[in-house]
Amino acid sequence: MSLLHPSPLAWRQADLDVFVAMAGSDYAGFVGAATSGYEAQGPLGENLGVHASVVAAQAAVDGHRVRDTFPVLRRPRPLRMRRSGTHGRVCGPT
Repeated sequence: MSLLHPSPLAWRQADLDVFVAMAGSDYAGFVGAATSGYEAQGPLGENLGVHASVVAAQAAVDGHRVRDTFPVLRRPRPLRMRRSGTHGRVCGPT
């Protein structure tokens, strides 16, 4: 699976008007009926809006997932500082 083209979502019908998206074994969002259309939500409860059809709401969930697949690169932990203010070792004594 590449970061630019993740695997397609698997949609499962959880109730009469609720559809749940799965990406492999991970929860990816859901679509449910609202008073004025179909409400889409992302995996962390992000409101993705109300859409006119189930297909449009599912496309919103899939589009939201593609934007959020890039990992955040950061240092595992900050460098330690010596009393003099210079950088010390990254790990403890060996």
